[in-house]
Amino acid sequence: MFSDTLFLMLMVTICSVAAFVLIYTFTVHGMKIYKTNFVQKVDHGLKNMFMFNDPKTLFMFHIIGIAAGAILGYLYAGVFGLVTGTIITILLPSIILKRLKKNRIKKYIYQLPDALNSISASLRAGTNLAKAMQQIAEQQPAPISQEFTVILSEYKMGRQLEDSLMDMYKRINRQEVDLLISAISISRSVGGNLADTLETLAKTLREKAQIEGKIEALTAMGRMQGWVVGLIPVAVMLMLRKQEPEGMNALFNELAGWATLAVIAVLMTIAVLMIRKIVNIDI
Repeated sequence: MFSDTLFLMLMVTICSVAAFVLIYTFTVHGMKIYKTNFVQKVDHGLKNMFMFNDPKTLFMFHIIGIAAGAILGYLYAGVFGLVTGTIITILLPSIILKRLKKNRIKKYIYQLPDALNSISASLRAGTNLAKAMQQIAEQQPAPISQEFTVILSEYKMGRQLEDSLMDMYKRINRQEVDLLISAISISRSVGGNLADTLETLAKTLREKAQIEGKIEALTAMGRMQGWVVGLIPVAVMLMLRKQEPEGMNALFNELAGWATLAVIAVLMTIAVLMIRKIVNIDI
């Protein structure tokens, strides 16, 4: 009897130690993989925007944010809040990077017509294309000055101008930059008056920007409706959670409540995506 109990205790101890080792190994290994992917993605995204923050330090703050989001979510809405808070804080860096990149590209496109007019004027005055670009790098504000500084640095080191321009297109990824590269490439290969071409392109881009501004103003109410559709149900749920905690417990602590929240989240996401599809008009 004593030997059977001892054997059972020994087996339980061995299984517990083995489970702990497996969980620890998978957790540490998974954390290393996640850290590597996070650092690479954030480092690449920040460098493309000429921001040179340390991604390892940002990862540390990211982990702290995940822990804080999970704890606050659990304290407010139990297991459902823990899962929701964790998912939101995990996705937050990607959302911030996309927002920063979008704002930077928008500012670049806004500056591009003036830069093209400046290059055109320099070419008419007798300077070459590289010298005209150098004036943009020295006189224009960021981000367009940063992009042309990189192009000129690579050009001075012997790289083909077209290759550097293509890298800029990969960073910006807008049709306006593609038109600029096409105009410069065609002019350098077959000849032509590049100054007139760039001046016409600047005029076209400025008119396009004006049309986009009008469309953005006309669709502002639709975008606001998308925010309202997404945020009002959440605000009502949080208010009811505060005022009627007993009545809302089933929604956060039972399987049927989780299924209801999942269905609501899917329907809200579909509604927001449909509104965004309607108001995002591509010219």
